[in-house]
Amino acid sequence: MERDCSLTTLNIVGILALYCCMSEFTILTPSVASFAAHFQNTSYTTILLANSVTGIVSVPISILIGAIVNRVGFRPLGIAGILLMSLGGAFPFMLSGLTDYSFIIFSRIVVGVGLGFLFPLAGALIIAYFNGEDRGRYLGRGITLQFVFAIIYTVIAGFLTNIGWNYSFLAYLVALIPLVAVVLWLPEGKNLMNSDSKAQVEKSRMKEKIPRAVLGYALFGLIAWIATVTVQLICSSVLDVRGLGDAGMASIVISASGVGTIISGIAFPRVLRFLKRRIFGVCSVLVIVGLIPCFYAANAAMYGIGVFLIGFGGSAFFTAAQNSTGNLSPKTRIPFINGLMTSMMNLGPFFAPYIVSASALAVPSLGISAVFPVCIAMMVACAILGFILPFKAISKAPEK
Repeated sequence: MERDCSLTTLNIVGILALYCCMSEFTILTPSVASFAAHFQNTSYTTILLANSVTGIVSVPISILIGAIVNRVGFRPLGIAGILLMSLGGAFPFMLSGLTDYSFIIFSRIVVGVGLGFLFPLAGALIIAYFNGEDRGRYLGRGITLQFVFAIIYTVIAGFLTNIGWNYSFLAYLVALIPLVAVVLWLPEGKNLMNSDSKAQVEKSRMKEKIPRAVLGYALFGLIAWIATVTVQLICSSVLDVRGLGDAGMASIVISASGVGTIISGIAFPRVLRFLKRRIFGVCSVLVIVGLIPCFYAANAAMYGIGVFLIGFGGSAFFTAAQNSTGNLSPKTRIPFINGLMTSMMNLGPFFAPYIVSASALAVPSLGISAVFPVCIAMMVACAILGFILPFKAISKAPEK
């Protein structure tokens, strides 16, 4: 049986509700240009830091939560994470006259702590409760829901930004809606990973070391995710510099990436079944194809087409890497491994602003657009490795 019979349909709703709270990295992306205009004495790199600092903060928190969730339980940590993320993210709305950008960064640090609570939970529950094709199906559904809410967050934040620079922070409160499902139906999951007898656990102790291949898949996923989030992060600035649209238009364009990810999540089990070990190479090529129209975009629609392709290819790439680590991981290490993978997802937005700034300094004639050739080069490397290496874990039976 691929699904644990102890899991009810409402429990699955509770698990998937966690994904609805994990798309905050899209909330500020339509507002970057507006923040730069309001905080004129703050450097552009520092403006982007507010969007990326959540990633670096959430990394150690995710790893810590992944290590303790088996003792504390999934539900209490999920509730605490959503409250920290939503309320900590929304409070700058009350600071309309703010001139010190450090308050925005502090808010995002609180958001990062909340996300650090959330990111190890949903994927770990799916990996623990499902095997085989069901696992890939529900991981895909989770990513789909995550980016449905990414679109909701982005569109709301973009149009609220046109009211005032501080209004975009109200979009965080959307997370209070799925919180209800988490409170009511998320499995507590305490000691979930200790379902085997003590004798079995002791017998398998030597097998519980994290395989080195897990780190390889994690780094591989990180590279693809950097390219995926970078085009979203700089969207409002690119459209502003090229005269292609305001924050509202940027939110719509960024949402095209979410649409690509949603379709990717729905199609992921079929894509994985068809491509198998070639999935990393093919998805890398798809991201490259998407980066090209973003680089040359002369209108918002052209940029939107590019981010759609990147959203599809990049999310399928990352989900395949996450699925592979689940296949490699002993059951007792699943929360930790999933925390590691979601840390990679958080590190993507952290590294992206610095890659943008370094690229612009290296090729000043291209300005902010210099990052596109850099991302293309990164994905060319991924494509080469994707077609050469065997990637046996993508089709390997999960560890018991």
